[in-house]
Amino acid sequence: MHGVALLLSVLAMLTPFEKGGKWGYKDTAGKVVIPPRYQVAQEFSPEGIAAVVDQKGWAYIDARGSILIRPLVVDNGPDYFAENLARFASDGKVGFFDRHGKVAIDPVHEFAMPFSEGRAAVCRGCSPTQQGEHRVVQGGLWGFIDRRGALVIPLQFEEAASFDGGSARVRLGGRWRRIDREGKILR
Repeated sequence: MHGVALLLSVLAMLTPFEKGGKWGYKDTAGKVVIPPRYQVAQEFSPEGIAAVVDQKGWAYIDARGSILIRPLVVDNGPDYFAENLARFASDGKVGFFDRHGKVAIDPVHEFAMPFSEGRAAVCRGCSPTQQGEHRVVQGGLWGFIDRRGALVIPLQFEEAASFDGGSARVRLGGRWRRIDREGKILR
């Protein structure tokens, strides 16, 4: 436990600073710990990661400045954590990582929605298309995974939305319906 408390106190002392148009991190004594090399540098989380923007885009780094993972970009920033998981993309597939920057669910689906009520809608055979300033995912078959990444509701829907209040909206046979957490059609 002493090591965790020490890590948290070190991270609490790292603060972003700007010099010459680039951002880095200093400790409370003003000593540069991570030299300025980022276009954007956010605060470190209690778990020890910080979101930054480098020449390749958004990334999460550790307290040494090492890149841990590159998140999916949503609304011009890193994906939001939902149920302690956020999305990342690798080789055209989407997976999930935890608040420590470690892969929690391997990237195996063309797209995935954020987790809600222990389920995330995923698709195979879908593709993102640009509609104005927004990206929309179309086509393919949709189903739901659990927090272990197991497919718990088969890929069978034309579209799917996140769970809310114990049910999710899905489109099947051209008609929007609601399903429960096991995939049973409610209406």
